[in-house]
Amino acid sequence: MTVNTWTSGAGHGYVAVQANGNWAPPASTPSKVQTEFFSQWQNMGNPGAFCHDWWVTVLRRADGTVVNPGSPTILVQCGPEPVLGVSPSGTGDLSLYLAVTVDPVSAPARTVRTVTAQLTAGWLDWIGDAISAYVVRDSVRVQSWTVDFGDGTTQTFPGDPIVTDRLLTTHASAVGHFSVVVTAHVTGNAYGAFFAPDGTPSEQLLPFTLDISNTAPTIAALPIDYVPPVVTVGGSPSGTLPSGVAVPPDLAGHADLWWPRGLPAELFVRPIIEREGFMSSGGLVIGGATTRLLADRYEAGLNEASAPTASGTYPAAAPIQIQWDTPLPRAETYPVQLVLDLETTYADGTVVTSTVSGVVAVTVVYSAVSQ
Repeated sequence: MTVNTWTSGAGHGYVAVQANGNWAPPASTPSKVQTEFFSQWQNMGNPGAFCHDWWVTVLRRADGTVVNPGSPTILVQCGPEPVLGVSPSGTGDLSLYLAVTVDPVSAPARTVRTVTAQLTAGWLDWIGDAISAYVVRDSVRVQSWTVDFGDGTTQTFPGDPIVTDRLLTTHASAVGHFSVVVTAHVTGNAYGAFFAPDGTPSEQLLPFTLDISNTAPTIAALPIDYVPPVVTVGGSPSGTLPSGVAVPPDLAGHADLWWPRGLPAELFVRPIIEREGFMSSGGLVIGGATTRLLADRYEAGLNEASAPTASGTYPAAAPIQIQWDTPLPRAETYPVQLVLDLETTYADGTVVTSTVSGVVAVTVVYSAVSQ
């Protein structure tokens, strides 16, 4: 057994242990023997070139029971070549050097969240340990980032040539609970020791790739409730009074009207918004809404106009041509039956249609009475 040390032209130091001996195959080929046991081998890693670590479990052939359940046998098996070489890959846990946060953690669904990934101080120092090589620090770059947002959406972003150790992006998730996983795809160059079959060492500079991943705390995208508006059917009459004064339609609308007898009217249908719709999530109001009239369905009742409006569906701006010639006793009213087709647009752009039915009650008064 010999121990050698050497340095490269760049000043990197290496230590190697080499075993010398005479190796020969067995004198004869062993004969096969049928035993009452059999074994299962599980490869647990490669500690060095041409070597493998194995966990060996021994089982009884008759019934498959495990003979060594408490402590599987550990074996190291190496090939005939000198046990000096280089492994083409390496692993190490660098996840603690990648901080991943999502803000806000809990919010209504479709809320735009900020995902931040930051490689923290010291991450460059630990790359060499992870891949067992001397890393050229100036060569290390984050070539790209992959973000799995946890809701079935995955995006890849190019690395920033200026801010190389940080990613900032946004995403809006649907309803549910999700874990965001960020992976930094790192490249660079590293020196390593290589050995010829006879054990002669040499140093080479080779490129490497490395993925560093970490997961943010689980985020909650809360469901959104779209609370409908509370609407009453209303109307606004327009016409010319016997005195010649024109009555323009107002925008508010009323559920109860007074109108002179025998006076033609254009009744404009109005939705009376008692309470506008709104968005809520987690018990909080998170947005408002705006409701408008799309159309109305008019069911004709008593109508003494010369060209009365027939039953049917009409655009929102179309008035009902209507007239009443007789005041009713005991303050009774003429009902105008209507169904409103409404459209409510919420703050996030969601559009919901609805209908509401009701009656505009019209009290007819004598022309000489002013109300």
